[in-house]
Amino acid sequence: MRQTSLSLFLVLSVGFGATAAACGGGAGPGPDVPGNPSASVAPTTVPTDTGAVPVPSASASASAMVPPTASGVASAAPLMKPPMATAMGDDLKAIGLDVKNLPSMDTMVKSKKKELRAVMPLLAKATGYKCKECHDADDFAKPTAKKSAATHMWDAWSRGLTFSGGTPLFCDSCHQGQSVILDRSDKKSLAKWMQSAYVDPLARKDKKDHGCATCHGDDMDMHFLSTWEKK
Repeated sequence: MRQTSLSLFLVLSVGFGATAAACGGGAGPGPDVPGNPSASVAPTTVPTDTGAVPVPSASASASAMVPPTASGVASAAPLMKPPMATAMGDDLKAIGLDVKNLPSMDTMVKSKKKELRAVMPLLAKATGYKCKECHDADDFAKPTAKKSAATHMWDAWSRGLTFSGGTPLFCDSCHQGQSVILDRSDKKSLAKWMQSAYVDPLARKDKKDHGCATCHGDDMDMHFLSTWEKK
């Protein structure tokens, strides 16, 4: 049964894994990947198997991307974009990952070192995060709070959810190159938007009911990201 609440999810993401996380930014030179400073990200293309969920154009969705704040003034950043079909399916395939059947982050860390390093620039491009925003600058393998939260994001969202018709999600589906994606100035409006954008059109791969509890838990933890950072 679907549920409603004040918000569903997604402000931080992707520093993924116990040993690696997003590196580089959304624009400018390629991401700074430890041990491979010359790494760059090839332009992404929209996969042909995206089903009935189109990738919205900037012009078509511009009015929906800049929501009013509590004061009635439009936000400076283009926040609140509804999830889109991932444009990174081909890029993931090129490094040996299937966007429809991604391995868990623990598996990536323990046995897929090559794929783990190769996916980092994609995560950076998808989310707008830089390496040192998630990693310890002096020890990239050291556990950090944001890496912990990002691991939960990878497992619960990129692996755990799809669009209702089966179209896969990836980090770019929600972040679309931005690290901050929600306007929290009007909680009532945010709750309605989260229901229509992140509950109604999505489904869980495990076939269980998808609702606010998917992320917030049955006790409706409104600060679940902080909880994930501690695990």
